[in-house]
Amino acid sequence: GPNNDGLSKVPNGTRPNSNNPNNSAWQTCRKLIYVPRSAQKGYAVGFWPIPESFWPDVQSQALPPRSAHPNVKFTCTSQDPMVIDNLPFDKYELEPSPLTQYILARKQPTVCWQVFVPNSYKNPDVAHPFGYLKASTNLSCVNLFVMPYNYPVLLPLLDELFKVHRQKTPPEWRTNFSNYLRTMPAYYAGPLRRALTRMGAAGNVTQTLVPEAMDNTLSYSVLNYLKRLKNSAKIEYEKLCNDVSSKQMANKVNQGPEGVRVTPRSPLKRDLLSHPMLQDKFQSQRDQLNEFGGFVVGVGHRKHRASQSYRNAFDIPRRNLLDQILRMRANFLNPSPSHTKLQDDDVVHSMPIS
Repeated sequence: GPNNDGLSKVPNGTRPNSNNPNNSAWQTCRKLIYVPRSAQKGYAVGFWPIPESFWPDVQSQALPPRSAHPNVKFTCTSQDPMVIDNLPFDKYELEPSPLTQYILARKQPTVCWQVFVPNSYKNPDVAHPFGYLKASTNLSCVNLFVMPYNYPVLLPLLDELFKVHRQKTPPEWRTNFSNYLRTMPAYYAGPLRRALTRMGAAGNVTQTLVPEAMDNTLSYSVLNYLKRLKNSAKIEYEKLCNDVSSKQMANKVNQGPEGVRVTPRSPLKRDLLSHPMLQDKFQSQRDQLNEFGGFVVGVGHRKHRASQSYRNAFDIPRRNLLDQILRMRANFLNPSPSHTKLQDDDVVHSMPIS
C-alpha cells in the first residue's frame, strides 16, 4: 500500500543547476511512496525502519508527539550509491511529483541524493543518512532506497568483516563497530541482527556484535501504555468482526437458504425391472443412479424485476422519457384487439414452468 512521505530539501544543500531557477516546487512536497506487498505473506515487509524524529531514551516516561508520516530531508550533493553483497535493503518507488521530474530531468541514474530525518540522532545539529534517492537506470521513475542508519559508516565495516576478517573481530575493527553502535538508534538493533544472519554471520558472532540487551529502548511505563493500547485495539477489532459477522448472518436468514439438501431415496430395487433380460441392459447405468451423500441443490435468489416503466410516466426518469415514449404510445393505443399489450408480452417470458 502507499505511505505518505514529506520530502524537503535541506536549507544548506548544494542545489544543482536548474533550467528554471524560479521553480522551487521540487524542494518541498508531500507525496506517496509505493510499498509493495510480499507475495508470500500478503502484506508489506521491510528490512529497515525509517528513523524516528527523536532519540530513544530508556528513562523517558512518555514518547514525544510526532507526525504519523515521516518528514524526510534530502541533500542535493551527488553521491555514489553504496551497496555490498547480501546486505538487505528496501526499495520504494516515489509518486510522480515535481521532485521526481527534477531528478529525472538531470539524467544521472548513477548518482544519488542522501536522505535523513531531522533530530533522529542524539545531537540535533548532526544528521546521519538512512538511505538515498536515485533515478532508475531507464529514467522511468525515482526510488527511495532505505538502508541501515548511518550506512556510509556501517557498510565498509560489514564488508571488511566478511571479506577481510572472515567473521573474526580484531580489536581495531571491534572498536570502530562499537563507535558506530553508539551513533545508531537502539531500535535498529533487531533489524541489524537479522541482516547479519541473512548475510551469513554465525549465531555467536551476531549475538556478540549486537546483543539482545540493546533492544530495550522504551521505559517500563511506556511499554505498559503500549500494551494497554494493543489490548484495547484487539478488543475493538474482535467486536467489529462480530458485528459484521452477525449482520451477514441476519442477511442470510432474510434472504432464505442458499441451497436445498437432497434427501436420498431408497436404492433401486430389482423388482422394478419387469423383464429379466432388461437387468443386463441397465446394469452399466446402475452407477449413474447411485445417490451422492450430502448433495445440495443451489437455490438462486429471486432478482427484483424492473418495473414496467412505460405503463406509468411518473416511473420514468426524466432523462429516459424520449427513449420510452414509443413504447408508451404503442402500449396505450393498442390498435388491434388481436395484438397483446407490451406488459403482457413481458409476462409471457416470465411464466413459471411446472
